[in-house]
Amino acid sequence: MTVTIIKLDVAADIDRNIIPNEIYDLTINKEKDAIIRYFFKHPLLMFQFVGFNGALKLSYQLSSQKKCNCFYRFPWVTYYAAQNDVTNVVLAFSQQVQEYQYMIKYWYPSPEMSYMRYLSNIALNIIQDIGVYRYNLANNLNAGCILNTPFYKLNFDNIEDFKFYVFYIIAPIQKPNKV
Repeated sequence: MTVTIIKLDVAADIDRNIIPNEIYDLTINKEKDAIIRYFFKHPLLMFQFVGFNGALKLSYQLSSQKKCNCFYRFPWVTYYAAQNDVTNVVLAFSQQVQEYQYMIKYWYPSPEMSYMRYLSNIALNIIQDIGVYRYNLANNLNAGCILNTPFYKLNFDNIEDFKFYVFYIIAPIQKPNKV
């Protein structure tokens, strides 16, 4: 199996080219509601952003210790892959460090915020909201806090639909069965 390393050196270019191809236009135009709807329909991608952020952070930590890490293989089809008609796109260790530095450079929302940071923030906020809902429900606390989140308002008509989504769609993704 051949792999393709992204042939870009500037962090801003890397950032634009590793966006999932299916939501590239939504991300560039910062259409948050449409991205939230997309994540609702594709929850696995939402969780893959958590793994992506973890891999970049690990690479950054290893680089500060003068160590090295492996490449990162994208679980989604990147914009770069779609434009260059390639598969199995990977990010080299040095590119991972560059991307992480670029993502954390503008921590607060700004026009210069990394696109991948923007997507990651949306995904992580949804996951945190679901986590709070599950915690509150398990501890007999008010679980109605979810009713005010954009994720709930854009995708669900009632709390029962949301409950089904959380326990039958999200739960198996969060804790896959081990063989």
